[in-house]
Amino acid sequence: MSNNLPQNMIEHWVAIVLTDIIGSTKFVQRNGSKAAAQWFGIHDRYVMNFIARHNGQLVDASDGHLMYFPTVQDAIAFGFDYKAFLKKKKMPFQSRVGIHWAKMLIVKSEEHMVRAGGKRINLEGIGKNIAARTMSICGPNQILLSKSAFLKFKERTKANRFIPREAKIALAGLYQFKGVKKPEQVYVMGLEEAHIQPPPSGEKVKRLGGARKIKVSLRNKTIKEIFWWILYRIAFVLFVFLVIGLFHTSKSLHANNLFFVATGIDLAYYLHHINTFIEYLYDVYKNVIGK
Repeated sequence: MSNNLPQNMIEHWVAIVLTDIIGSTKFVQRNGSKAAAQWFGIHDRYVMNFIARHNGQLVDASDGHLMYFPTVQDAIAFGFDYKAFLKKKKMPFQSRVGIHWAKMLIVKSEEHMVRAGGKRINLEGIGKNIAARTMSICGPNQILLSKSAFLKFKERTKANRFIPREAKIALAGLYQFKGVKKPEQVYVMGLEEAHIQPPPSGEKVKRLGGARKIKVSLRNKTIKEIFWWILYRIAFVLFVFLVIGLFHTSKSLHANNLFFVATGIDLAYYLHHINTFIEYLYDVYKNVIGK
């Protein structure tokens, strides 16, 4: 904390969080101002409750919110609570969440400015821009963290009960933010493998590199993911056996006739050319091996 600042300013390390409702303008146009205002009102009341629950401070609000928290854990806990609320309450819109850890100037506004409708607190520093750029590429089921936020999160000494145990985190890649000199590593959090896939470039963000697809080890998958993992493989094996069975049926005159009577499909006619091609490849393979 600095001693060379005016009395209404303090310099502090905080977790900056920015949220934004995806497609808010189209939502208003589609549903009308009155209905949209009612939905946004419900949304904002819950957001304020979550900010208070996780020791945060609101700075500004419009169709999104700017806030800060004393720890990155608190910020992430807010993000998961917020995302869970949107899903549980079946809100008709989705939202982005971006988190950055930085030293910021927290500026308390003068009373006459507050009486005139100004904000009570302002947050100043480049960290706000990085948080905004990070948030801008976030998917609906993700929470994005800057590198500094991720490193601070790694320093945690105890778990936060509001962060789900099944939460996953991965490096999404390297991104260039407009207005920021150095490229920034972005990390992604989510509850399923599908939720932690790297976000693409945005209007003011360019993806420079990173894994195309992020895979989670089997032991870290959810029960739902394990179910589909097994089901896809069983389906593939069954498909292979089905194809082999159809080829064998087409090569047997009796079996092909029975299949034609049952289904009206002449396998020998449809698979003749494929069978010939496969036999040709097999002959080539035998000749090569024979040599």
